[in-house]
Amino acid sequence: MNEYSVAIIGGGNMGGAIAHALSRDSSFKVSVYERTREKGEALKKECNISLLSSIPDASGSDVVIIALKPQNLPHLYDTLRSLKPGLYISICAGVDLGTLTKNLESEKVVRFMPNVGAKGGASVTAVAFGKEVEEDKRNLGMKIARSFGEAFPLEENLFSAFIGISGSAIAFIYEFMHQISMAGVREGIPYRTALDIVSGTMAGAAKLQKATGKGAIELETMVCSPRGTTIEGVKALTDGGFASIVQEAVEATVRKSEEMTQSAK
Repeated sequence: MNEYSVAIIGGGNMGGAIAHALSRDSSFKVSVYERTREKGEALKKECNISLLSSIPDASGSDVVIIALKPQNLPHLYDTLRSLKPGLYISICAGVDLGTLTKNLESEKVVRFMPNVGAKGGASVTAVAFGKEVEEDKRNLGMKIARSFGEAFPLEENLFSAFIGISGSAIAFIYEFMHQISMAGVREGIPYRTALDIVSGTMAGAAKLQKATGKGAIELETMVCSPRGTTIEGVKALTDGGFASIVQEAVEATVRKSEEMTQSAK
């Protein structure tokens, strides 16, 4: 089995989650550069990684994962460019492949768009490859992405749409969970119990959809009995403009993502 050295630049929420996932796979030797020493030391205690004292120490790694805030990239491009790994992977929101390729002076660039589910090993990640990334490195990129959840290869021009229905939409789902739980509180169920019930219901709904392969509408109509309770609730959602509000939320997210991408160029 091949062993790949992976250096993660940035040990924050997402970089740390990826470090945790990769450290559980014996085919990866993981090192992390984290500017905040306390955060780096805590990460080292939690999982099997080594700490880098500086970004240049990542030189010679098979893969460099850039897990930095987008606004920190411009003044670090010179240092990152000098690392010359076999593959760069960026999780920096709004920074497209063209910008990365130009500033890193490398065609071996992959872009990930994960969501916060990575912290629980349950991210949904979009993956886009630079044109010059060979098949073996594409496979390696997908292996890394799938180490912390599901991964979907997408054309980069669909990344903003992906953010709208996954990267940011996970927050919409949490808001939905909260509001249904609060409705349970209004009807007499304690909040924590209501939240556990709602969380289990949503997990069960997703598991059923994956297991059956049925469309969401088909599954919804299975629950709606004539003159029953569910159809009354669905009608209330429809009358309240639920579909329009959800689509407007996604559209707002997509527009913001496109603005961020333009400003990063």
